[in-house]
Amino acid sequence: MTTLPPDIKERFYKTIKGKISLDDFEQWLYVDKELEKYLNSDDYFELISLSFKQSGAKYELWNLLTKHIDLGEFETYKMLGLLNEAKQKTERLPYILMEFYDLYCKGYNFFHDLGIGIGLAVEVPRVNNTTADTWDELTYKQQKELLDSFSPELEECIEQIIYWLEKKKIIFTGEHDEIGHYEYEDLRTEEEKKLKLWVTVSEDK
Repeated sequence: MTTLPPDIKERFYKTIKGKISLDDFEQWLYVDKELEKYLNSDDYFELISLSFKQSGAKYELWNLLTKHIDLGEFETYKMLGLLNEAKQKTERLPYILMEFYDLYCKGYNFFHDLGIGIGLAVEVPRVNNTTADTWDELTYKQQKELLDSFSPELEECIEQIIYWLEKKKIIFTGEHDEIGHYEYEDLRTEEEKKLKLWVTVSEDK
């Protein structure tokens, strides 16, 4: 696998995630010749020969770029991006919390507290005096009260997972098992693996 400097690696990451458009990547590729120093001649020629305007160019570029990145490192980059956005409590917070629940269901068991303890409570909200079955059916006031009820555990859980990722206690492999679940190395202590949050999602209304 190619060893790329951090700035080029991040440009690849952002392009794959769609944060850098095909047009902007193409412009950079033709103007900045730095990438040519790090790729072999065949790989570099593949990139500059790509027709960025053709149908399917995005998928083809994605395939070319992923040849030169560590998929586990890319997964860490994506997870830290989600966690830091959740930490900032942007307007996407409830949907990110539901994504944490989905990630837990797909094999990232270290997301238990954020996913089951909080994300599921957004996916299937338990709010008094309402018949709402989903987040979007709640009123603005109910949504705010529900999100506020997660503090300070929400912030603590986010910081905890960021710490695990930055200290490489959780190491992504970028691979899946035979049933499609994400795989990773778990180097946490037994104490760190203990679950802290639980939620009940069914009740008679």
